[in-house]
Amino acid sequence: MVAPSSILVGSHVWVEDPDVAWIDGEVKEVKGEEITVDSTSGKTIVAKTSNVYPKDPEFPSCGVDDMTRLAYLHEPGVLQNLKCRYDINEIYTYTGNILIAVNPFRRLPHLYSSHMMEQYKGAAFGELSPHPFAVADASYRHMINEGISQSILVSGESGAGKTESTKMLMRYLAYMGGRVSKAEERSVEQKVLESNPVLEAFGNAKTVRNNNSSRFGKFVEIQFDPRGQISGAAIRTYLLERSRVCQVSDPERNYHCFYMLCAAPPEEAEKYKLGNPRTFHYLNQSNCYELDGVDSSKEYLLTKRAMDVVGISQGEQDGIFRVVAAILHLGNIEFKKGQEIDSAEPKDDKSRFHLKTAAELLMCNEKALEDSLCKRVMVTRDESITKSLDPVSAALSRDALAKIVYSKLFDWLVDKINVSISQDPESKSLIGVLDIYGFESFKTNSFEQFCINLTNEKLQQHFNQHVFKMEQEEYKKEEIDWSYIEFIDNQDILDLIEKKPGGIIALLDEACMFPRSTHETFAQKLYQTFKDNKRFSKPKLSRTDFTICHYAGDVTYQTELFLDKNKDYVVSEHQALLNASECSFVSSLFPPSPEESSKTTKFSSIGSSFKQQLQALLETLSATEPHYIRCVKPNNALKPGIFENQNVLQQLRCGGVMEAIRISCAGFPSRKSFREFVARFSLLAPEVLSKRNNYTEVTASKKILEKSKLSGYQIGKTKVFLRAGQMAELDALRTEILGRSASLIQRKVRTYLCHKCFILLRLSAIQIQALCRGQVARHQYEEMRREAAALNIQKHLRKFLARKAYKNLYFSAVSIQTGMRGMIARCELLSRKQTRAATVIQSHCRRFLANRCYLRLKKAAITTQCAWRARVARKELRKLRMAARETGALQEAKTKLEKEVEELTWRLQLEKRTRVDLEESKKQESARFESTLQKMQLEFEESKKKESARFESILHKKELEFEESKKQESERFESTLHKMQLEFEESKKQESERFESTFHKMQVEFEESKKQESERFESTTQKMQLEFEESKKQERARFESTLHRKELQFQQLQFELQKLQLEFEESKKQERETLESTLHKKELEFQESKKQERATFESTLYKKELEFQELQVEFQKMQLELEETKELLIKEREAAKKIAEQVPAVQEIPVIDDELVNKLTAENEQLKALGSSLEQKINETERKYEETNKLSEERLKQGLEAESKIVELKTEMQRLEKKILDMGAEDQKPQQQAMPSALSTNMSEVTSAEIPVVDDESMNKPTDIEDESMNKPTIIDDESMNKLDESMNKLTAENEQLKIWDMGAEDQKPQQQTMPSSLSTTMSEVTSAEIPVIDNESMNKPTVIDDESINRLTAENEQLKALVSTLEQKINETERKYEETKKLSDERLKQTLEAESKIIELKTTVQRREEKILDMETDQKSQQQALLSTPSRKMPEPLENGHHAQLSSGPSTRLGREDSKLRRSQTEKQQPESVDDLLKCVAQNLGFSQEKPVAAFTIYKCLLHWKSFEAEKTSVFDRLIEVMGSALEDQDNNDHMAYWLSNTSSLLFLLQRSLKASGSMQKPPAGASFFARMTKSFRSSSANLQAGVLSQVEAKYPALLFKQQLSAYVEKIYGIIRDNLKKNLSPLISGCIQVPRISKGAAFQKCEGLQGYHSPAGLWQSIIECLNKMMGTLKDNFVPPILVQNIFTQTFAYINVQLFNSLLLRRECCTFSNGEYVKSGLAELELWCAEADVEYVGPSWDELKHTRQAVGFLVINQKSKISFDEISKDLCSALSVQQLYRVCTLYRDDNYNTQSVSPDVLAHMKELMSDDTEDDGGSSFLLEDDISIPFTMEDISNCHQVKEFASVRPAEELMTDPAFQFLQD
Repeated sequence: MVAPSSILVGSHVWVEDPDVAWIDGEVKEVKGEEITVDSTSGKTIVAKTSNVYPKDPEFPSCGVDDMTRLAYLHEPGVLQNLKCRYDINEIYTYTGNILIAVNPFRRLPHLYSSHMMEQYKGAAFGELSPHPFAVADASYRHMINEGISQSILVSGESGAGKTESTKMLMRYLAYMGGRVSKAEERSVEQKVLESNPVLEAFGNAKTVRNNNSSRFGKFVEIQFDPRGQISGAAIRTYLLERSRVCQVSDPERNYHCFYMLCAAPPEEAEKYKLGNPRTFHYLNQSNCYELDGVDSSKEYLLTKRAMDVVGISQGEQDGIFRVVAAILHLGNIEFKKGQEIDSAEPKDDKSRFHLKTAAELLMCNEKALEDSLCKRVMVTRDESITKSLDPVSAALSRDALAKIVYSKLFDWLVDKINVSISQDPESKSLIGVLDIYGFESFKTNSFEQFCINLTNEKLQQHFNQHVFKMEQEEYKKEEIDWSYIEFIDNQDILDLIEKKPGGIIALLDEACMFPRSTHETFAQKLYQTFKDNKRFSKPKLSRTDFTICHYAGDVTYQTELFLDKNKDYVVSEHQALLNASECSFVSSLFPPSPEESSKTTKFSSIGSSFKQQLQALLETLSATEPHYIRCVKPNNALKPGIFENQNVLQQLRCGGVMEAIRISCAGFPSRKSFREFVARFSLLAPEVLSKRNNYTEVTASKKILEKSKLSGYQIGKTKVFLRAGQMAELDALRTEILGRSASLIQRKVRTYLCHKCFILLRLSAIQIQALCRGQVARHQYEEMRREAAALNIQKHLRKFLARKAYKNLYFSAVSIQTGMRGMIARCELLSRKQTRAATVIQSHCRRFLANRCYLRLKKAAITTQCAWRARVARKELRKLRMAARETGALQEAKTKLEKEVEELTWRLQLEKRTRVDLEESKKQESARFESTLQKMQLEFEESKKKESARFESILHKKELEFEESKKQESERFESTLHKMQLEFEESKKQESERFESTFHKMQVEFEESKKQESERFESTTQKMQLEFEESKKQERARFESTLHRKELQFQQLQFELQKLQLEFEESKKQERETLESTLHKKELEFQESKKQERATFESTLYKKELEFQELQVEFQKMQLELEETKELLIKEREAAKKIAEQVPAVQEIPVIDDELVNKLTAENEQLKALGSSLEQKINETERKYEETNKLSEERLKQGLEAESKIVELKTEMQRLEKKILDMGAEDQKPQQQAMPSALSTNMSEVTSAEIPVVDDESMNKPTDIEDESMNKPTIIDDESMNKLDESMNKLTAENEQLKIWDMGAEDQKPQQQTMPSSLSTTMSEVTSAEIPVIDNESMNKPTVIDDESINRLTAENEQLKALVSTLEQKINETERKYEETKKLSDERLKQTLEAESKIIELKTTVQRREEKILDMETDQKSQQQALLSTPSRKMPEPLENGHHAQLSSGPSTRLGREDSKLRRSQTEKQQPESVDDLLKCVAQNLGFSQEKPVAAFTIYKCLLHWKSFEAEKTSVFDRLIEVMGSALEDQDNNDHMAYWLSNTSSLLFLLQRSLKASGSMQKPPAGASFFARMTKSFRSSSANLQAGVLSQVEAKYPALLFKQQLSAYVEKIYGIIRDNLKKNLSPLISGCIQVPRISKGAAFQKCEGLQGYHSPAGLWQSIIECLNKMMGTLKDNFVPPILVQNIFTQTFAYINVQLFNSLLLRRECCTFSNGEYVKSGLAELELWCAEADVEYVGPSWDELKHTRQAVGFLVINQKSKISFDEISKDLCSALSVQQLYRVCTLYRDDNYNTQSVSPDVLAHMKELMSDDTEDDGGSSFLLEDDISIPFTMEDISNCHQVKEFASVRPAEELMTDPAFQFLQD
């Protein structure tokens, strides 16, 4: 609490609040022990100083990571810190070494990624942000370094995230354990988590607060071997709540498994004879049977599936559910008194049925089960005595049996799960994770809560001891005096509960042993024993309850069920009965015990066993070093973003966090480092800042404390330790000094401002005086001018007025005479009009009053009738309810009431209509009255204008008379209105009283009827009551609103005469406004509809335009065809004309219908041509179909042959393996002993591969393989190899031919489709043109064509059209058949090719086996020769191609011949020494020639000359690979790696351009085999080959495999260089992430032991130097630019990932100064990229865009004025919303103390993040490092040119050797 001396006006404090627990405010007044505080919520609170806590005014907005760093360590400070961190999604917080985890109720994947685990690996505890990974890492490090087992205690309420925290801990421990499991094997973590559903089903139950509360404690042991790898795991369970099986309190439930089994499928429920859980005694003690949102039937299936996963067999599952069902049936067995005295027997047939069912399920004797429940055997020395039990004892025996069976079942499940997980009994180191129920305090607390709270008391004592130990270690570390600190302990509570003898448990056991003890006698015994104990108290209003003062608060326990729940009999009859069960599962639960012979009944209490298990748990925990995680549930709604202070505070108290704070407060709760202390309190001693005094931070801190006159503080090595309240005193002194300083500053500022104001006022006064004097002089001059002008004007005016007065008198005399005469006549007329108007007004007013009185009476009558009818209806309803008990009667009554309500509603509507009519009549009367008044006013004004001034008095009198009459009328009207209002109020009161009395009576009657109704109709009655109350409220509201409207109308009538005109104008304005708004809406609607129509019209127009364009294209095509046809016709015309000129003239005779004849003839000719073309096409399609069918049959045969060949090769391979094994058994050398294992491994790989089998249905032929063929050996000769090659070539050629046919068929389809249109166009053109027909006969004879010829042509035309249609149909059918056959052929081809690839792989394996056998035989022969004769030298064992230790993969393309098994390759025999010389030479650094590697070019020339590429078998490639592999041993030497990268990439380029696949493999189908896929990327092209440099050769399998291995080496060396560069940059980047800390000013000298800081530019300069060094190394070794560019691009991406992720994860990095620091370093990197060659750097600078944009945001000013669009689109376009939100919330300005972005921007980001989380589930905002290979072999090939190798010189060392003379050519 706050010391009274430290409370000043203006201090910030925390005050208790009933709503939010603690609320902050500012002290406004101090009166002794009472202070007045203005809270931030606006309330003014008066509190005592003892109930107030100080608030830190400099508390950071985002909180602190470790709450021990808080200036004030108390409840409100802890609560505020947790809430601030929770609001920015920082859910983890330290309290010393205790981790507090607040459940966010949302996914935060960035917190648990592999990158995060890598960050925490090996980091010191507290160095990074709080996280479960840090706790797990600390426990793992302590276990490895100190050899002490660790434990992590995870506690909290259900729903607080304990399971998730446990999962994260096990994930990290599995990550650190480092054991890699097989792909199909589950990890230890997965096995443990998979056991959760089973344990939850049998160990969890519903409690008052939680629907899935664990009723047992779980301790998961992760076991490690001496190397720190996970070797096993085990689950230990503690403190299972056994009493819940038999006794359940309302509204709790029993264990979930009982309800799941009752909801099982019908066949299984029938099997176990189960049904509704309400029928079982162990379940119906509570009214809760189902859980919201939980389907027990689905949970049953999920539990069974989990059992399958854990490894519980179906037989064991059946046994488990048999036991569970038997327990339920046991609970339904009731007992009554038997025939004998004090005996018991089953009560009735129902009990006997359940007894029989239980015996059947347990597979034991029914009579034996009954005897075990109703009898006891007493064993004495001489004999055994059987004693009968009374019904009460039999029921206790039954419950004891149920509890012991369930307990045994649960223990068996735990043991089974442990067997599935697999433990390591030899493990000496473990890390345990404890997940146990937390402190419980309900409205009703029974024996279960007593045991649970005892457990938490014991754990709290363990926790307190650990916290106190940590405090001691902290004090020892700082070397301060701590001997006088008192330790707060709860041992007195534990003594109260478990002390023996005299504890509560001991007294409870004693009471249970006496048969006549009750809970009342037990309670009285407690009161007498503990009446003086301060931790024990008796409630005032209860005789059997007792209260214990726990560490988390007082809990009152009800003792009613304590005795029953504590009894736990261990009956030997039960043991013997179940051990003899015919069910093996049941008998295994009860193995025979050594005490089986003694048939005695032993009493055992639940409390004692509970205490023993608790002691065992504490012993386990005491043997380990504990770590604590306290999980907190922020709200009970389980929703994100809600932080309930009261709920969180209660959990912190129950979790012991507040107790830990109390322990800290007992010592030195306030701790500040010297730097922070001096920075905050240097104002108390300003001299410490002086440079002359030369103070260090330690001496400055001591000086400040001495000047503050504090006592009791301690000075450590690195911190200042203050006692409780001393921080508040220092802050009070600091506030006082700041206040005095502020007063002094204000005084000086006010003096300056007043002096400045005086100077301004004096200058202003002088200027005003000057201006005023000048203005006065000007005014005087103006007055003199005006006076002279006035005299002149007055003279002329007086003359004018005298003349005008004379004329007025003259004309007035005349006017008076005429006016008097007219006035008398008009007065008479006016009096008559007024009399008539008054009569009309009175008549209308009286009619209005009479009408209104009539309507009021009518309305009152209707209301009275409605009320009376409602009363009568209610009476009838009551009678009906009393008479009828069925739902139908209630429904009829409800419908009648609804009808009456509708009738009342209709009457109310009728009343509303009447009121509307009244309003309309009122408006009409007012309009008439207004018109009359207007007429009178106009007449009066006219008469007034014409009358002269002489008669004004008369007119005034008339006006007074009119006003008096008007007042009289208005008074009469008002009196009438007042009377009507009084009458209406009286009627309203009467009606309201009647209505209320009626409703009151109805309510009383309804309550009486409700009491009389049975429980069967309670729900219906409640619904009707709610409906009736709602209708009553609605009617009352309507009635009151109607009355209120009437009152308003009566009040408005008094002012209607004066406001009629205003109301009319207002209504006119409103109508005009409504009319304008309506017009505006209509215009908007019209515009919208217009826009929609325009949009639809534009879309339609666009579609039409597209169609029109298509038509235009088609029309152009048709025009082209037409032009071609016309040209042909013109040519024919010219030819015809020439012939006509040569022939003599012929007499012309008119032809009958020439056009029709010509048309039919031309059309027939075209149809004939079309028919012939279609026939040709049909023939061609049929021919293709036949060829495809034949090809398919051939492919079928080839597939069958390939399948048989696979079988033969497999047999051959098995034969070779046996031969190898036989030879290996004979050979005893170590080198040959390793051979069979490698061969068996290869053999297992080959035999496990999938062999494609040709589908019988698709082939239409069966393929049966007999077993005899599998046993016969097959010899592979040259003929079979040639046949196989020919078949493969043939298949490839046929495949290409089919592809060509397929393309041709697709090309012909559009031609066929366009043919009819072109024909029709041509036909139309031909018929439109006039073509002269000339015959030989027509030249000599006239031609006459009649109708018969026309008919004949027409018929022929029809026949031709029919023929064309049939031909087209036939073509379509033939094409369909062709396509089907083609698909079938393709499928068969695919299957054949798969079989072919498998044949190649098998042949390759067989060849390897043969080579191995050949090598072994050769070695044996050489060894035998060596034994017979002295060897000259030992022949080295050459490595064969394809068997390299690291990179050997891929199938062979050619098989060795049988006659070559006993010899080496011919080329290799000829050049053995040359190969050795070459390998020795290239192993050295040969340098470069013409910027190209000499070694690569030399190797290529030698291999090309030796024709190694064309050899089918050679070891030179394997030896080269071995040389390269040995070169990679020195991976840390970047220069060496760069040299080999240059060589391998250049050699790969030369092979890429030179080698081509062999003939049979030149055109492999895509995806047909592994060999085809492998060689596809290595096909060579001879486009750039030059003579003398490269020559293209046909490569065999060894060469192609060597090229594949070479490409793998290029990728591997590239990765090594890239990773080396990253490794060199990693420590530099970690230093560049945060700006180096520099001491605050030069006033303080650095303390001893503090290291000097690096200069800010030093680390960045080191990065630049590292990059320059790598760039120089790569350039010196002439590495291809594409590889250099990719290395630096990925390196810059790595720098971006490290810097950006650190900004997002570490708050200290997200500062303004750190942004400036990183920005300066990025500027240096940008300068380096600009100066480097673009060819080598490429887009490396663009990879830093995330860091650049984030740093740019950190250093920008006025962030609070920037909108979200500006941030996301302009400043940080590359960052996601989650990343932006993270940066904005973590940002703090350590230089200028400016704010981050505005709260609106943060809220908008939060909304977008919630939407994104729903869509994608929530993805991590951290960047990931790219470790892929970013280039292809084609990229390397493109960066080289062949001509660059033209002038390269081979190795000089080899050119002098005669064997290498070819290198000089």
